[in-house]
Amino acid sequence: MRLVDKDHSDIPSDPKKLDETLPVVPVNFEKLENPDPKSIQILWIGHATVFVQMEGVNILCDPLFSERCSPTFKVGGVELLKHFGYKRYRPVPCKIRDLPRVDVVLISHDHYDHLDTESIMEVKEKFPKAKYYVPMGLKEWFTSCGCVEANIEERQWWEEIQHPLPGQKNQNLTFACTPAQHWCTRNGMLDQNKRLWCSWAVKGPTHSFYFGGDTGYNKIAFQQIGKKYGPFSLSALPIGAYEPRWFMHPQHVSPEESVEIHKEIRSKFTLGVHWGTFKQMGCFEYYLEPPELVKKHLEKLNLPARSFRTINHGEVWTISTEEVNS
Repeated sequence: MRLVDKDHSDIPSDPKKLDETLPVVPVNFEKLENPDPKSIQILWIGHATVFVQMEGVNILCDPLFSERCSPTFKVGGVELLKHFGYKRYRPVPCKIRDLPRVDVVLISHDHYDHLDTESIMEVKEKFPKAKYYVPMGLKEWFTSCGCVEANIEERQWWEEIQHPLPGQKNQNLTFACTPAQHWCTRNGMLDQNKRLWCSWAVKGPTHSFYFGGDTGYNKIAFQQIGKKYGPFSLSALPIGAYEPRWFMHPQHVSPEESVEIHKEIRSKFTLGVHWGTFKQMGCFEYYLEPPELVKKHLEKLNLPARSFRTINHGEVWTISTEEVNS
């Protein structure tokens, strides 16, 4: 075990340079307000936060809109620790209040870069009818934030939730809590692994979506997910925060491993996420390396470049039924 590893991230301190290399583009709200009912589309908000629209249902995954991912405590109305923790080096392209509607909030696990108190509180206030689908053990945390208990569903791996499709009698989206290789804590050793972590498979009559959350590589688990719930129209898989490898490999996949997951779950199209937003513990890889390694591994496996791609912060990627079925 090495005690010191060289940090190769080399994130520019000049905002203009970051604007060139990692642009944040204006969100096409027209697309979000009027999504093509026959397509599936995804907005990358940053890090692992994505907004997915499919089958008439709007899904917000691991919402993190705060400036920092860190614990926040209030004492006498004063927020403590708010200015500590990892600060984003790319701003959010929109606010929660800008989103047209949130029907479902999907949570993969309880780490601060995936479960943000301020963001959940804002969703609760703006979209009081939103449902929260979470891994086992997180319901109590959501009720402590004031979320209505009836709106919270928690599941073990391989358990499902049926979400009615709007305006369609006896038609549902199936939300399946699926395995991931990770861990949980919000208070250090006091609650380590007291709650479950997961990925999510979402199956509808026309389209399907897989949200990888945070995970290390486990070939058997991903093959099982692909066999049971694949193929997927679209997936969001992590591609960043993988160096130093000796430390990160059990919990964070490399870009090459993410491409392997793309194959194993049988995803037609995949968006690479969990990169280009925060300088976290680890993240010693060059800040622009993740998409380059994805591209190289796709070429090595003779897979189409468009099948697994990255997009700009704020960009909306729309995939038609014809593309999925081609």
